[in-house]
Amino acid sequence: MLRRTAPAALAGLFAIGLAGCAVAPPYQAPHTTAPARYTATPLAHKTVNASGTAQQLTTGPAPAHWWRNFHSRSLDALIEKGFAQSPTLAASRATLRQYDYLARAAGAANFPSVGAGASGERQRAISQLTGQPLTYDTFVGQLNVSYNPDIFGALRYASDSAAAQAQAQRFELQAAYQTLAGNITTTALQAASYRAQTRAMQAILDRQRRALKLVKDKYRLGAAPYSDVLSQRSTVASTEASLAGLRQSLATSRHLLATLTGQYPADLSTDLPRLGTLTLPTKIPVSLPSDLVQARPDVQAAEAALRATYAKYGLAYAQRFPSFALTAAFGRGAPTIADLGKSTFNFWNIALNASATLFDAGALKDKSEAAKAAVAASAANYRSTVLQAFRQVADGLRALDNDAAALKARKSALADADAALKIVSNQYRLGGVDFQTLLTAQTTASQARIAYVQALAQRYADTAALYVALGGRAWPATDSSSSTTPPSHS
Repeated sequence: MLRRTAPAALAGLFAIGLAGCAVAPPYQAPHTTAPARYTATPLAHKTVNASGTAQQLTTGPAPAHWWRNFHSRSLDALIEKGFAQSPTLAASRATLRQYDYLARAAGAANFPSVGAGASGERQRAISQLTGQPLTYDTFVGQLNVSYNPDIFGALRYASDSAAAQAQAQRFELQAAYQTLAGNITTTALQAASYRAQTRAMQAILDRQRRALKLVKDKYRLGAAPYSDVLSQRSTVASTEASLAGLRQSLATSRHLLATLTGQYPADLSTDLPRLGTLTLPTKIPVSLPSDLVQARPDVQAAEAALRATYAKYGLAYAQRFPSFALTAAFGRGAPTIADLGKSTFNFWNIALNASATLFDAGALKDKSEAAKAAVAASAANYRSTVLQAFRQVADGLRALDNDAAALKARKSALADADAALKIVSNQYRLGGVDFQTLLTAQTTASQARIAYVQALAQRYADTAALYVALGGRAWPATDSSSSTTPPSHS
């Protein structure tokens, strides 16, 4: 009778453990009420035409691999190299594998553990009957089973927390791809801007040097005071200093680009994007506000982190209740190895242990309350991440319209400044205006050209930032699927 009862009891306790109850309140996913639109006032569906291009907003999800819309092979190559060689992505991928294994290990605690053991022993003892020494052998082989019935859900909460952390790390990896693509694009555009500004500044410097030669010639002829020579020489020196600063900024951006793509600065290719070779996307798909939360991997990571924190709260709450441990063993022990095959030498045992904290001065309760406060903090962080996502999209949408208007104005200002400088330069050669007028025209034209280049680059950069803010997919398909089972309580 006992032989039948023991396995039945073991199976019954195992079933009870698998059906263990969760003592904490069920997890409630955060409810986010998306606004009807991204900005306080409606946006125009099309920007003004600036430098021959107007951008139109359409409804739809942000495109995958959005940087390809700039139609720059050198930019595509930089991002592909960054994805392949970035140590930041390599660390994030390794961390994801770590969390996946930890989640699997935590889930294994919900099942029995089975082990096997064998031993052989020779002993010498004094017989209590004869008083003579006896030497005998003992050989034992046995199976051991241990199981912790999860009556109050502590093990399930621990497994859920580990699975949610792995899921959060997977979203973090996707966000890392997104961030790296955005940083490479932005840095490449900065480098292109500095290169264009350097060329523009060099052209300005050449023109100022020609003007300096003209002033010197007029001074030698007695047609201009020496102060005009000094003023123009000072202007040339200032432009030379500005040119050196632009060259340093260009070098710094190139060095940063090398780091982002996992290279040494000396190994970075000289084939970098140029403003003149980039194509500004004319149609920008904008997802509905209600779809933004699902499109942003950083928001998804924050929600998974909230689930993990809640599971930790459930674990802390469940630890206030009794815990159980079930152990069982079956084996054979015989005086010889050959006798191990005989059933007459069978032995087995089964034991159920229970433990509970009777008094701890409120430590377990305080720990569960602390975990509950951590849930509130995690929920607030999730809310903050959502608000930041909507702010970034709103900034990007406004930037498209304002960048186009600014670029149009800068182009008009540059055309007028160049025309005015040409007129003033001719008048100065003929003696129609003084040198101060020429100097003012030169300064205005120089500032207008640099401002135009900066406005052009800013339009590209803000377009890229909007793609990132909308959650345009950047990660490859091999890093998008999760092997981790989502938490059961959610």
